[in-house]
Amino acid sequence: MSNIVTVEIWDPSYRHSKVPLSDLPDVYRSIPPNVSMGLTLDDGEEDCVIVTVEPDFSTVTALRDRTFYNLQFSEDSEVVEILVAGEEITWPKGCLLPRETGVQVLLKAEDREEVWNLYTWVEQ
Repeated sequence: MSNIVTVEIWDPSYRHSKVPLSDLPDVYRSIPPNVSMGLTLDDGEEDCVIVTVEPDFSTVTALRDRTFYNLQFSEDSEVVEILVAGEEITWPKGCLLPRETGVQVLLKAEDREEVWNLYTWVEQ
């Protein structure tokens, strides 16, 4: 694992960059709260963590053993429509996290086992 984060920003046009995980707090603080952001730790690897950050929520998805899992915040299984980077998708309500949570989880993801054991994950 390289601990490199791919940062994708829609403000309103698309731009991307790659930064070390240690730089993520500064990158996150530099993005206005109304901007959509995608963050992928170890993009393209078999064990990666994907975070979407929207103005009102975030989501965290982990790829583990060729299966995608969502971080579950509550047991609410209702599926709702959300906008991610301007596109409408459906997502389990219990897997919508407070905006800051996605980045907080990603910062801990250097140790994948710790993150896996610390949170509740549900298969997509």
